[in-house]
Amino acid sequence: MIRTRFAPSPTGLLHVGGLRTALYNYIFAKQNNGEFILRIEDTDQNRKIQNADKQIIKSLKYFDIDFNEGPDKNEKYGPYTQSERLSIYKKHYIELIKNKKAYVCMADGDNLIPEFNVDIAMQKIETEEYVVKFAINSDKVIEVNDELRGVIKFDLSLIEDPIIIKSDGFPTYHFANVIDDYYMKISHVIRGEEWISSLPKHVLLYESFNWEIPKFIHLPLLLNPDKSKLSKRQSDVHVENFLDKGYLKEAIINFIALLGWHPSGNNELFDLDYLVKNFSLKRVQKAGAVFDIKKLNWMNSVYIKNLSVEDLIDLFNSTSPMVSDFNFSNKTKLTKVFKFIKNRINTLDEIPGLLNPFYKAITIDNQEILDYINMEDSNTIFKYWYTNLSEINQANKEYIDKLIEQTGDKFGLKGKKIFFPLRAILYGSFKGPDLFTIISILGVEETKVRIKKYIK
Repeated sequence: MIRTRFAPSPTGLLHVGGLRTALYNYIFAKQNNGEFILRIEDTDQNRKIQNADKQIIKSLKYFDIDFNEGPDKNEKYGPYTQSERLSIYKKHYIELIKNKKAYVCMADGDNLIPEFNVDIAMQKIETEEYVVKFAINSDKVIEVNDELRGVIKFDLSLIEDPIIIKSDGFPTYHFANVIDDYYMKISHVIRGEEWISSLPKHVLLYESFNWEIPKFIHLPLLLNPDKSKLSKRQSDVHVENFLDKGYLKEAIINFIALLGWHPSGNNELFDLDYLVKNFSLKRVQKAGAVFDIKKLNWMNSVYIKNLSVEDLIDLFNSTSPMVSDFNFSNKTKLTKVFKFIKNRINTLDEIPGLLNPFYKAITIDNQEILDYINMEDSNTIFKYWYTNLSEINQANKEYIDKLIEQTGDKFGLKGKKIFFPLRAILYGSFKGPDLFTIISILGVEETKVRIKKYIK
């Protein structure tokens, strides 16, 4: 049976690279009727953050990446948290020491002094501080097959004996992940390219126990636009950062899936079900994948456009901390303004800025705009529009278009001479939607109030 795993460290929020690794592992297992396992690798106790594991699990569930086995779920090969597996690791490193495939080093200040006599070493570890190193004991070149990259050669003479047990008694990643992958019956190890250099150590550990070696797939690095490794120093890297900024989970999954993989056709918009049906490791690239925020913005805008107005309103109400800043009691106005907004945003956090002109009093402090609306022609337009709008209760597009035409004919004005001053006092800017859209959303009465404020 195909069994894959995602094994994050609880040292912070879920990284976008971690989400991609989890996604690929989940998809590959699901499309092969296999099982996807979650394991928490918390052996680095100094960097461990309280409840980070719970937040990672919450994030995976939010993205509908559901594991078959993991902490508190179907723990038939558990525990699934490494700090709860120390007795398992101890049994196996003792075995390696006794078989002279690993050796103890005693701490002497900043130095590590090897103790190769097994009997003496076994006595010392009962009372003294120590680490355990894995003995490479070889200067040969080994070949390891990567399902994506083919055969990779490693010169063992260039590899130092790695520490597998630290002085605090916890295993290093190299040791723990091999032990756990074996006992959790992982068939395919799908992880990031940064682990390729550790591959020979892992393979030798498997061989030292005479265990079957799983298949390895190392995914391409995620890169910044300048081709440097994606890092929080240059950009957001945590999934929660993108959710907080108003990216939809469907768009994030779609975008993340394309970081290193591409379907056979030209379509780039698809959901998780499509991925399960069409994903193929054969189409995963070897070269690094650029995290293009412009593409994510475009993709997110498409997903927003495809929402119904009602769904967008519900989404904003349920996710934005700024909902209370607006009075949405007028449902007709609410529907109109969100219909306008829907096609103009890339992310949900842009919504408040587009709501403000329709729900808050316009304050103009730009001198260029003030100079424009204080011109005599502008005042003439304001008076004329206020008079005409006072004769109606509701304006349709035909009426507004006719009023624009009449204004031009009556006062010899056209184009921005009409649009700029009116849009400025109604919307707060020279640029923005057409006058009918603004008036339709504001309503005739609010439009008159805003015009009257600037009539001299």
